[in-house]
Amino acid sequence: MCNDMDNLFKPIIMVTGFGPFANHPVNASWEAVKLINKEEIERKHNCELVLIEIPVTYENVDEFVPALWETHSPKFMMHVGVSGVANCFTIEMQAHKKGYQRMDYFDKCPADHVCPAEGAIRIHTKLNVEGLCKEFNDSISPEEKTSAVCSKDAGRYLCEYIYYTSLSVDNKRTLFVHVPDINVYPSEQTARGLERILDICLDQINQAEQTKEVTEKLKETNLNDGHESNKI
Repeated sequence: MCNDMDNLFKPIIMVTGFGPFANHPVNASWEAVKLINKEEIERKHNCELVLIEIPVTYENVDEFVPALWETHSPKFMMHVGVSGVANCFTIEMQAHKKGYQRMDYFDKCPADHVCPAEGAIRIHTKLNVEGLCKEFNDSISPEEKTSAVCSKDAGRYLCEYIYYTSLSVDNKRTLFVHVPDINVYPSEQTARGLERILDICLDQINQAEQTKEVTEKLKETNLNDGHESNKI
């Protein structure tokens, strides 16, 4: 019973991958995401890890992603997609509201080629992507043959569309990772890399929360001290 109650209050971490489309009948993103070691991540971070496959349609993103945020309020949302030109993990730093002209799995694109999520013309993630890539690359042994790079061009397709949708909800807890195709990194190798990226991002989020908590306590202390000094 205690374990059931504990699970109710654990923070939720969500990782999404995309389903098949066009030149990717087997999508490397979902193939890797579903191999993430759920038990290990949950044990290490005392969380509930939710892995979700998203169909490659704009309508599904519009319907599912805001609902996931509203229903689960995840501590961290990481979207993963495949890039046919990537030769390593590509960590996206931003997403744009406009310019979605490529047709999705159902040969549709959004009205006026604009993402309906409310937000600025361009939204950046508040996570430290450059620091993430450095820490990732520094931690990888030469034998593993993986690396991570930063990117400011997420492709103006479903990958950038879903990223913008989540960034518009909370850009402090959202990241998008492009992974190479299976012929570059096998799915198991990609899954291990995604686990490392999860670790680094959750460390960043925890540090930011701790800093915020300390700052708020200092403000409260200073406010109380000010009230005391005004007493006669």
